[in-house]
Amino acid sequence: MILTPCMFRTTTPAPLKEIGVVLPTIEGVYQPGQLFVHRLFAYKGIILCSFKTKVIEKTDDPKEPVIKRDETQYQVLIHRGDWASMGFPVDLTAYLAESNSYANRGEKVFTTMNGLDCVSHADILPFAGSERSPIDHDLFDRIFHSSEAASESQQAEAGGVPVVRYSIRNEIRPFYMSSTRSWMAPCHVNRETNEGIEVTVTTFYLGTTLSGGQPKHMWRYVMRLNNLTGSTVIVRERHLKVFSLNSMHQLNGHGVVGRQPELTAARPAFQFSSNVDLSQSKGGHMWGSFKMERENGQTFDVHIPAFQLDAPISDSPVPSSPSTPHPPHPSAPSPTPPIPTPDRSLCSQTDFIRAYLEDYESYYV
Repeated sequence: MILTPCMFRTTTPAPLKEIGVVLPTIEGVYQPGQLFVHRLFAYKGIILCSFKTKVIEKTDDPKEPVIKRDETQYQVLIHRGDWASMGFPVDLTAYLAESNSYANRGEKVFTTMNGLDCVSHADILPFAGSERSPIDHDLFDRIFHSSEAASESQQAEAGGVPVVRYSIRNEIRPFYMSSTRSWMAPCHVNRETNEGIEVTVTTFYLGTTLSGGQPKHMWRYVMRLNNLTGSTVIVRERHLKVFSLNSMHQLNGHGVVGRQPELTAARPAFQFSSNVDLSQSKGGHMWGSFKMERENGQTFDVHIPAFQLDAPISDSPVPSSPSTPHPPHPSAPSPTPPIPTPDRSLCSQTDFIRAYLEDYESYYV
């Protein structure tokens, strides 16, 4: 079966282009270098790495109001040709970067990266392609190299069509296999469906910085809204509450990230990213609602599931103030505890990405 744009819901005709052969979905974990099409946003991408993540889903079932399970999440590169049509901001991913201008003050810079996404296992529609460079992204050639399919079974899997395999470059592989938790690793996924709108929140702990001489812990969160009703709704307002120990404040605004997206039958989903910082590494929570409008002008509220803002234990050191000595960087080698056994399903912020790509001016300051 050949993938073409006509497979996906679209409001405008698009020229047909063969991009590959659909592969069977699997129960296990997809490997780095696997090409795919996103089932909901219909962009073409390639898998960088994977993480086992706790999913907490609220249901309407009184016997089982909350379902907790492990789910595989993937960090992926998105094909540049799909950025304009995928239906969400391209600068979805962010992290805290070191900056020379702030180094003496212990402050870091909030930095965004274009064309990356974090997707669930269910989002992946795998395919095999024959192009040497199937993904137009500045990081693709720096991370991957291509080779012909190595066995008859691999060719048979693609229906006998010659295919190209993509794998992590050898010089990057030792760093890629580091098991260090990082800003790329989701902390939790929280999901709830009400009024026919599924809201999914994925949180990421970015680390610590200093602001005005005071330590701050920063999180990034991605919210996805998926309209399951088949009719058009518009996101008019958002209302968020942030609780940290004995304080609480509200974040209200029109629409999301400067937009009031329409969720239609053709384009039912939208996602966006934002960040929040707190003085404490533990005990934070966020929750709230979206105000939606139906085609007849009727408005209704959609709950945003409550989600925790807790730093992973290994990633929650507080940076020192300028007047005290700086502690070692969390990623610095230490004789104790021993280095963990390498795990191919995890990738490291410091080793895998920054060590090899810090000279790339498009992403780093």
